[in-house]
Amino acid sequence: MSDTILTATGVTKQFFRKGRESAQYFDAVSKLDLALKPGEFTVLMGRSGSGKSTLLNMLAGLLASTEGTVTLDGQDLYALSDDDRSRMRNERIGVVPQGQTPLHSLSVVQNVTLPYLMYRADDGIEAQAMDLLAELGIRDLADSYPRELSGGELRRMAIARALLGKPAVVLADEPTSDLDDENTQVVLQILRNAADSGAAVLIATHDQAALPFAHRVLRMDAGTLMDV
Repeated sequence: MSDTILTATGVTKQFFRKGRESAQYFDAVSKLDLALKPGEFTVLMGRSGSGKSTLLNMLAGLLASTEGTVTLDGQDLYALSDDDRSRMRNERIGVVPQGQTPLHSLSVVQNVTLPYLMYRADDGIEAQAMDLLAELGIRDLADSYPRELSGGELRRMAIARALLGKPAVVLADEPTSDLDDENTQVVLQILRNAADSGAAVLIATHDQAALPFAHRVLRMDAGTLMDV
């Protein structure tokens, strides 16, 4: 595998929490280093509240760290303007958020293609989107609207949106949530295929089914990152 593409160095994230009788800062992510390599599928395990989502959001350029740096292709993401960081994320990083984030006024295929078309020309991208939807088993829902989809179908739509355009980095937060066993295997294989095609793939999950697909397994516990 070649050099790293996405690197976190000395990254921490603190939040302020005010209780009824006291107020204090707490570390959602303790100081850590992490390097993601092209062609590597990394699985990040951990319980809810362990800091997995916070870390992924920092890596994606969505949440600035309290300390430390996140670099993509050697560029400090948080040294960029908001517009430049958004563009870099759009073109280089595919993000599958933990929650459901569809635009309800758009069809499934429009939801999938819209982020790509924000910065790039329509070069037949809908055909690629339809191929992804077919791989994920929801091609027949391409013209449906989010309100007509189940939670698992919305999850697969989000995965298609993240993978469209073959991003260099894929960051997926609980990508198999709301999926049955069969579709869990389909999604994990598609994410592994993305890594085998050269992407750096990191998924945060508590799903043990992801482990056989991984090149590397990490764990977070109370904000601390460790190898397994």
